[in-house]
Amino acid sequence: MFNNNAVLGLDPVGGERVLLGTGIGFGVRPGDPVDASLIGKTFVPTHGTPPERLVRLLADIPADDLDLAAEVLDDVQDVLGPDAAEHVLLPLADHLSFVLRRTRDGAPAIEYPLQWEVPTLYPAEAALARRALRVVERVRGVRLPDAEAVPVALHFVNAQLGTADMSQTVQLTRVLTEVLQLIADDLGVRIDPDATVTARFITHLRYLVVDLRAERAPRSAPDDQMAAALRDARPREWGTAERVAALVGERFGRTVDPTEVPLLALHVDRLRAEGTR
Repeated sequence: MFNNNAVLGLDPVGGERVLLGTGIGFGVRPGDPVDASLIGKTFVPTHGTPPERLVRLLADIPADDLDLAAEVLDDVQDVLGPDAAEHVLLPLADHLSFVLRRTRDGAPAIEYPLQWEVPTLYPAEAALARRALRVVERVRGVRLPDAEAVPVALHFVNAQLGTADMSQTVQLTRVLTEVLQLIADDLGVRIDPDATVTARFITHLRYLVVDLRAERAPRSAPDDQMAAALRDARPREWGTAERVAALVGERFGRTVDPTEVPLLALHVDRLRAEGTR
């Protein structure tokens, strides 16, 4: 228990949750069941945002800024899904509170890195971020700088990856950029950031990295015969895929499962075909 209105609980499978609600912690001792009717909001601690940090954020964020972030997430729930708030509500509220305070004080707009990479690699999340800024303007009457779409979009990427750790998402963004450049240089083609094949490849890489960090096995892989046929038919693309796997593994300190290479080679072949049209 943290206080009368915040407790650390366990979900049915043993996962930690910070539970908020008026009086939820009153008279409760470790190991006691929580009255579900008192739960107002639920937050998922992560490596980047452990329970203690979640509670500190709650203490520092004005209630109306928390409500604003909740309204923003409600507006984009149709895309991000209903569980997004569990992972990013507090970090998003913290960011919005910070930038609203700077705007009120007349501070200059922040020049964020990844201004090109974020809308290029995450066009759907960037569009949602621009939509979120319109929600802020409608609710608060404050027009935030357009550049704020970058960090907001990264929060939305976090929501879909099930994490609140912004540093990991920034690292992922930089690695995705490196990978696309490697493919373009290897094959001598231009990678169209707006092409459907590029979006599918980026989605595949995003979940490959999620599985890599969690040390999970690949989600799917062609059988050995299909992989051998692909390697023989597309040796250049296969070699590029091996270099992509090596780069990703090196950047994240893991070994990419060799069964990922055929899938990467298929994506590389589609990117090559698109780039030579």
